[in-house]
This record gives sequence, C-alpha cells and structure tokens, in this order.
Amino acid sequence: MVFNNKAELLPALTKGLVFLMAAASGFTVANVYLNQTLLVSMANTFHVSETSIGIVATLTQVGYAFGNLLLVPLGDIFEQRKLILILLSTVCVILAAAALSMNVTWLIAANFILGFVTIVPQIIVPLAANLVPEGSRGKVLGSVAIGLVSGILGARFIGGFVDSHFGWRSMYWVSFSSTIIIIILIAMYLPKSTGKHVLQYKKLLASLGPLFIRENALQRACLSQGMIFASFSAFWTTLVFLLSTSPYSFGSAMVGLIGLVGIAGAFATPIIGRVIDKKGPEFANALCMFISLIAFLILIFLGYRLPGLILGALLVTVGTQANQVACQAAIFQLSPEKRNRLNGLYMVCTFLGGALGSYLGVLAWSKWHWYGVCIVGMLMIGIAFSSLISLPKQDSKKV
Repeated sequence: MVFNNKAELLPALTKGLVFLMAAASGFTVANVYLNQTLLVSMANTFHVSETSIGIVATLTQVGYAFGNLLLVPLGDIFEQRKLILILLSTVCVILAAAALSMNVTWLIAANFILGFVTIVPQIIVPLAANLVPEGSRGKVLGSVAIGLVSGILGARFIGGFVDSHFGWRSMYWVSFSSTIIIIILIAMYLPKSTGKHVLQYKKLLASLGPLFIRENALQRACLSQGMIFASFSAFWTTLVFLLSTSPYSFGSAMVGLIGLVGIAGAFATPIIGRVIDKKGPEFANALCMFISLIAFLILIFLGYRLPGLILGALLVTVGTQANQVACQAAIFQLSPEKRNRLNGLYMVCTFLGGALGSYLGVLAWSKWHWYGVCIVGMLMIGIAFSSLISLPKQDSKKV
C-alpha cells in the first residue's frame, strides 16, 4: 500500500478555519464519550450489572487507542481531507449499528469499532500545528482544544438529556445526524492537503517503535497525559453511578448538566496555550498536573456535596485538557514531518490510560464507592508527576 503524494503549500490558518477544525473535532470526539452517560440505561435494557456494562466505555477508548496507532499516522502520507471524509462516513455506519444493538456483545463490538474510526480530531490537530509558526502554536492548539473539550463534555450533557427523554438508542441517531452535517462542512470548506513523503504503510508503522524509543520528550508526554487522562476517565465514567445513589439519586440528565458546567474548563485551554508560548510546555505541564491533584482533593472531601462536586468536575476538566495541549505543544516541536505519527503515538498512550482509568474507576466504585474512585484518581496523578523526573529531561527549545 503506497501513497504517492507531492508536497503542497497549505493555506493560511484563518479564524474561520480554526473554528471549523474545533467544531469538527468536538462533534467527532463526542462519539468516544457519549456512552458514559448512557451506561445505567444500557445496563437496564440488557439486564446486566453496572460493572459489566462499564466495559462498553472501556473498550471504546481501547478502540480509539488502536485507531490512533494504526490510522492517525496515515496523515503523514495521505491527503488529509479525503482521509477525514472516509473515516466520518465509516463512523456513520457504526453509529447506526450501535443504535440497533440487540445484545451487549453487539453493543460492545459496535462501540469498540466506533472508537477505532473516530480519530478525526487527531488528524486535524497536527494539520493545525502545521499551519502556524512556533510562537503562536500553543494559542492555536488551545483554540482547537475548545472544540475537543466541548465535544467531550457536551456529549454527556446532550446524552443525558436525550437518554432521559427518548432513550439511549436515540443518542446514537442524534450523533449520526450530526456527523452527516460535519461531513458536508468538511467537504465544502476544509482545504486539501497532502503528506510530505512517499512511504509504504508497513514502513510507516514500522517507524513508530523506533520513534517512540528515540524521543524522550514523547515518552514523558505520553506518561503525563496518559495518567492524567486515566484519572479524568475514572471520574467521568463513575460519576453517573455516584449521582444515581444517595444522597443525590439523580438521573442521567444531571450528569449531563455537570458536564455542561465542565465545558467552562474548555476556555482554560487558550490560556494555557499562552503560558506554553511564554514559559514553555514543561512549566505548563507541571501546572496542569497540580490543578488535577487539587481537583481530586476537593472531590474526596466534598464529592457528596453538589457545589464541591461541580467545582471538582470543573478543575478535573481544566487540568486534563490543558495538560493535553501542553504535552502536544512539546511533541510537535520534535519533527514537523512526523507530527501525525508523534500525535498518534501520544494519543495511543492517552487513551490506553483513559481505558485503564475507566476500568479501575468502575472496579474501585464496585468495591469502595466514591472514596475508592478518588484515591485511584490521585494515585494516577502521582504517577503522572513522575514524568517530570523519571526520564532524562530535554530543553524544549532544542528538541
């Protein structure tokens, strides 16, 4: 499988194009998270336990990790708009399959494949990085990240509302319709662009291992965001269980409302982008991990009170998403022609961490309830902090 593309000068990154990239990223990444609000309803439909249905959320993120490993690197050698349109068309088919699930096995398989093909944002982000100079890259990545955060948390808000009024299957049809609209907008407005190399697909994949081993900055970014995202996933996956029990006893719509509050955290990403541009990614990374730790300290002591839970949700989101921007800014300094591969490897580790967090979060909930979830989250953040000292540091200005 060989892609023979010639390098092309890409158009300037306008505000309108940034908005389109952010919107497309948000609407597509939502597919990875929409099932987390629906878990209780799914469990009731198929008459299984909360622990059993939790595998749906876990394997969606595992599928997303595999998609980042096997599909995202194609952005280095394949015309990105065409690749995005092919992937989005496949997403539509899988969303329909998930909505029509007849049993848990069908549902799990559909969500795993959905995660695998919903990697469009991780092709868009390197494309955005390619279109701006280094001095303003953090700000632009932060702006695109607003769409990502809005998609992640907006999926919970919309999912909770739709589930409460129309059932969980309807949410997949809503996402199906939204994806059709995104396909039309991408076809109309996203400019064509090409990879810079002629490279066989098997050689492209073979280059990933040596690239990961060689780049210490990439290893540190993967460890940091992988563990921070694990704590984020542990929180959001189990939040629906917390809110369905005493003292809350709320429905899935309330999970969505808290998710909507968390969208305010999206607007911290451009701020952290400016911090990155001024003080460097490593400083921003440490700051974001500290915010995440504070969030879980609030949640373990005040999680059973709604104001404390909302504040904790906001800070978990701020810390996680701003840290993602900081880590991406660090790895995008390494090699412009390999940004899709770098981002693919980085997101593999991120979502393997997310899958681990979802699994351990549900396991901790089943044994120790909310306090267990918070302890798991803090332990993961502690591991993330080790990324600052466990590997040889590199000056971000020299990599």
